[in-house]
Amino acid sequence: MKIIFFIILIISGITIYSFKSFEMELLNGGFSWTMSKLLPYVTAVIEGILLAYTFSKGFKFKPKIVKVLAVLLLFVVPFATAFVLHPIYEGDFSSEGTEVKSSTLKTDEKYDLLIVTIPDCPFCLESIFRLKQIKKRNPSVKMLFSVCTTNKQKLSLYKELIAGDFDIALAEDIDASVKIADAHFPTFVQLKKGLPVYKWSNDQFGAGAMDEFESGIN
Repeated sequence: MKIIFFIILIISGITIYSFKSFEMELLNGGFSWTMSKLLPYVTAVIEGILLAYTFSKGFKFKPKIVKVLAVLLLFVVPFATAFVLHPIYEGDFSSEGTEVKSSTLKTDEKYDLLIVTIPDCPFCLESIFRLKQIKKRNPSVKMLFSVCTTNKQKLSLYKELIAGDFDIALAEDIDASVKIADAHFPTFVQLKKGLPVYKWSNDQFGAGAMDEFESGIN
């Protein structure tokens, strides 16, 4: 049992060290965004249970309270460490968005998702990684990264990071774009036949929202 304890301890350390890689492997393996986000934490909990169990069976301590405290600590440590190093933020599992009932915004009918952004926006830059993953998982999806500016030079960094994986352009109607985003950038707008039907702000476009969007792709 002692050998099993140390094996599980090593595996637990590897899980925590490669937490994000584990998540990406699940995502690339076809798991949903929600499950890919959740399973590493679930794994840490299971490892905590196994560590506590194998320790309680394989080691003897006196007084008994020392062993009880050690078992409780081992049970908590894997998940607690994972959570500290990889905290769960409010929007990570979010799916709550807003139905778009009226808007003058219109795009080419080929697009499924419009990303309303502004120049030099760190959150807009960060969103590109998620969008690339969505594109990788759904090669047929059409996305337009729309930047609310008239200055073409402001597109250069975004273009470099997007690297042709999806389209980028100046916003054709800046006023309508800013209005639909409620001045929250980036905002992710689901499109049907070129018209906005649903939208998520950046802190709403979590794992649940991405699962919801992907399920609606034709």
